[in-house]
Amino acid sequence: MRFIRISVPYCHHHFLSSKNIQLKRNIRPNKNFFSRLFLFFVASTGNFFSVFIFIGIIIIDGCNSSHHSTYETGLNDSLFKITLPKQGWLKNDKPVGKDWTNLISSLQDWNASKEYWKLDNGILHGDYIGGKNHNYAYTKTSFKDFELQALVRMTGNEANSGVCIRLHATDADNAPGYQIDMGPGYWGCLWEERRAGMVQQFPKELAGKLVRENDWNHYYVIAKDHHIQAWLNGVKTIDTIHVAGFNEGAIGLQLCHGDKHTVLDVKCLYIRPIM
Repeated sequence: MRFIRISVPYCHHHFLSSKNIQLKRNIRPNKNFFSRLFLFFVASTGNFFSVFIFIGIIIIDGCNSSHHSTYETGLNDSLFKITLPKQGWLKNDKPVGKDWTNLISSLQDWNASKEYWKLDNGILHGDYIGGKNHNYAYTKTSFKDFELQALVRMTGNEANSGVCIRLHATDADNAPGYQIDMGPGYWGCLWEERRAGMVQQFPKELAGKLVRENDWNHYYVIAKDHHIQAWLNGVKTIDTIHVAGFNEGAIGLQLCHGDKHTVLDVKCLYIRPIM
């Protein structure tokens, strides 16, 4: 009897991982089991047609196993557990699944100053030197219950920004509503502009380990009624019911005021309604 060695491909999904986070698969097919099963097939059938069937079974099983894999951060802290739900995954910088709408395919539905905001090759770019006022870009459309995906890169000097939801803006400076916040001491936090201020704070020292400075970071947000959840690079940092806040409003992005220079690039901003 001749023995044949085969290699089994795994199915992979693409995630955005931060500088100190390694996403590890905990589930692997049992190779000894597969080897024994393979030998049994060859010995019992006497032909290799069953080998091809067997290989197909292994491939399908490997793919199905990967769908149910769990992920770890490698950081020794329970707050760094990767809990990003499947619907929050990205593949090639785009959401998986159906019914997502790209909010930055154009700026037709946006209130955005051409002086500070530009859309180039699918990437929304904001650049603001600060001063007395904020500068917000925000949609003309209002959204109620939704999932939101954002892939952002913030650079500059003392930069501060935010992925904004449920805004009730009156102009580029006055935009009451929530920010899924960004900046030193603010990453992973939920801030309510011009209203409650800090609604839920994620520890600064932990955010510093989680965030990729001057690089791309991923926010996934679920907003349903007054319940707001958000994941930063796969780690849940916001989970709160804030009944005093707005339960609908515009989606937006902030360039912060003050003695700062904020440069913000957004290459993924997708929304999907929750029915």
